[in-house]
Amino acid sequence: MEPHLLEACVREVLNDTAPRVMAVLEPLKVTIANFPAEKAFDVSVPNFPADESKGFHTVPFSSTVYIEQTDFREVMEKGYKRLTPNQPVGLRHAGYVIYVQNVVKDGSGKVVELEVTCTKSDIAEKPKAFIHWVSNPLECEVRLYDRLFMHKSPEDPSEVPGGFLNDVNPDSLTIISDALVDRSVKNCKVLEKFQFERLGYFSVDPDTTPEKIVFNRTVTLKEDPGKL
Repeated sequence: MEPHLLEACVREVLNDTAPRVMAVLEPLKVTIANFPAEKAFDVSVPNFPADESKGFHTVPFSSTVYIEQTDFREVMEKGYKRLTPNQPVGLRHAGYVIYVQNVVKDGSGKVVELEVTCTKSDIAEKPKAFIHWVSNPLECEVRLYDRLFMHKSPEDPSEVPGGFLNDVNPDSLTIISDALVDRSVKNCKVLEKFQFERLGYFSVDPDTTPEKIVFNRTVTLKEDPGKL
């Protein structure tokens, strides 16, 4: 069976069975200067946005949130629809739009924090994109698995003259030890499945401990057209 066909079948099953949660793999801190409440409050998130009858879970929303580093660019580029100093974005499920006011960098020039303001989301002026986020999250380990070999037929000498051992994909496993996930998964069980919104489908690994949850990526949300 072609791997992409198997992955398509897996996506079809998990789309109907894996509840949605929000996780951030490469966190960027965002501080909301005009946070609309004196303290954090809960936001209701549907477990399956296409079928809200399957229930909801709550996540905290506070003046400090974390977004993906890739969801911010300091310099606007053509076609980029996420957060820039001149382009606001909405926070999924929260009902707020954030606007960059200040970009904080470390000594090497790397962006380490954004200072923003927010306004209530207005249907009449909908932002170009809504991004996922976490607030008061749990730190977790995420293991991103990819194809083991770089060619479709690693044992075919016409494709891989040096033999299959020379065709191993060096990026077949990437471990992120400091990812963040929303607190709704705190009591998850080993092998329980979730969809991390905008990121893929993940399963709870048996290496999970009471101190730290470990997630394995089962499959991405969409097929990568560059894969063999």
